[in-house]
Parts: sequence; structure tokens; C-alpha cells
Amino acid sequence: MQRWIEVQIETQADAADLVAAAVAPITGGVELRDTETLLSAAAGRTCVVALCQPGQARSLLDAVDEALITARAAGTAVDPVAIRTREAHEDEWRDVWKQFFRATRVGRRFTVRPSWDAGEAPAGEFVIDLDPGMAFGTGAHPSTRLVIALAEELGEKRPGMNRMLDLGCGSGILSIVAARLWPEVSGLALDSDPQASICARENLERNHVTTFEVQTDTLAGVAGRFDLVMANIQADVLIELAPELPTRLTENGLVILSGLLLEQVEPVLAVFRDAGFTLDARADEGEWGALRLRL
Repeated sequence: MQRWIEVQIETQADAADLVAAAVAPITGGVELRDTETLLSAAAGRTCVVALCQPGQARSLLDAVDEALITARAAGTAVDPVAIRTREAHEDEWRDVWKQFFRATRVGRRFTVRPSWDAGEAPAGEFVIDLDPGMAFGTGAHPSTRLVIALAEELGEKRPGMNRMLDLGCGSGILSIVAARLWPEVSGLALDSDPQASICARENLERNHVTTFEVQTDTLAGVAGRFDLVMANIQADVLIELAPELPTRLTENGLVILSGLLLEQVEPVLAVFRDAGFTLDARADEGEWGALRLRL
């Protein structure tokens, strides 16, 4: 069983999303605990729980420090901050997921359910059987729900879709969404994290999705063009990818982007406009935003 370091960062609720976004690229998984989760934090507080390999612990703590400095400089309530670390095992993480991840409706037509809560879904729903493992993407986070909502809307406007890229696929949930909305679509679930690729492959098989391949790589290692790219990843990564994405899209291709805090939406949109994209739709939920852009 692989050994991990669990880092718990308890801070004011307003700073939690910034901390989670900062540590996400380093970790094997992130959990947010607040007053509404089974494992809860005090009122007004959120505990960001991150799991990383032992050799990454220092980098993770440095990322936390930078995120807190940024939050304080922006006037966001942060202090007091409590940081705790301990050794953990992968099976502990999975057991925690089982305590608070239950069948959930996301979007207008999708129900996401784990193997330990496989209740009946309403008639006419698209059902996604999903075990998150160590990867992101259960549908519970607003950024995932926003991408699904924009994809559902697109499915009504554009029923034909040939090829799709799930960039930073995590659990593979967006690949499964695409397969449900466009049964004829083929595609690629791409992630640079081998653990995410394993999880995505398991979930695609669990949902009998045979039209998507899973690849552990970066965008630079991918060939071909796509009608649609969905990317629920960090703003700084999206900004870096913006100049390259037009070369990976077919004529009239689209991208759906999230993982964006509200204050990041306009700067990301500006960069993508410079790369040749136009705004097709925007959706917001709480502190998070998502964009659908077309060439």
C-alpha cells in the first residue's frame, strides 16, 4: 500500500478555494471540510485536506504559504491558520470518500452515484456510476457542475459531435458526460497524473464507455483535432494553453473551461480572445465561473 502525507490546512472559509486551487496540481486528492460536510469544520472555517507523496510535502506547504500571502494581500480573511501533517494510507482516503459521497443529481439530466450508494435514478436521467478514487471530479464541486451545465446546453444546440478531448480528465466524469450527450462521439481522456488515468479508465469501463481512450500525457503529446475540448483545471494552466488550443480544434470548434474563481474569469477570457476565441456562453455558481468559447 502506497504511503502518503496528509496535510490539513484550516483557514477562514473565504480563503479555502484559493488554497485548494494552489495545492491541487501537487496532490493526489483534495477534500474540503466545512459546516456542511460529514467531517466538519467550525462555522466560518474550512479545512483543506490534501494528500501528497512524501517527497512533495515541502512543495505543497510552499504552495500553501504563497496562496495565503496572495489572499492576505487581496484583503481576504485568512487568519488564524492551522496546518497539520501526518502519514496516511490510500485506503483511509477512499474510506473518507465513502462517508460523504452519495448519489447526487448534477446538471439537469445527470445523476452521479458511487458503487456504495447505487440507488435508483429518476426515469430519463443520465446515470454516471463513479468511484472517485484519488482523482478530482465527482460532480460535487461547482466547477464540475458548471462544465456539465454548459455541455448539456451545447448538446441541445449541437446534437452532432465527432471528437472530444477531456483535458485534465481526473476521474473521467466529463468524458462520460460527453458519451451520454453525444453517443456517436469518440474522444480522449487526457491527464498528466498516472493515478488519475487509472481512475478514469476504471470509471469509463464501469459506465460501459468504449468510445474514449485514456492517455497519460500533456497536450503536447496529443495528435489530431477535436470538435470540443473540456478543461476543468487551474486558471494559470488554461492561460498557458490558450495559444495552443486553436491548433487542436476543428473549424468552429469549441472549448468549455472551468476551475476559475470569479475574479479569474475575465482575465482568462481576455487571453482566449487574444488567441482567436469568442464568448459563446458563461455560467457562474457561488465563487466559481465557467466559459464556453468558440473559434
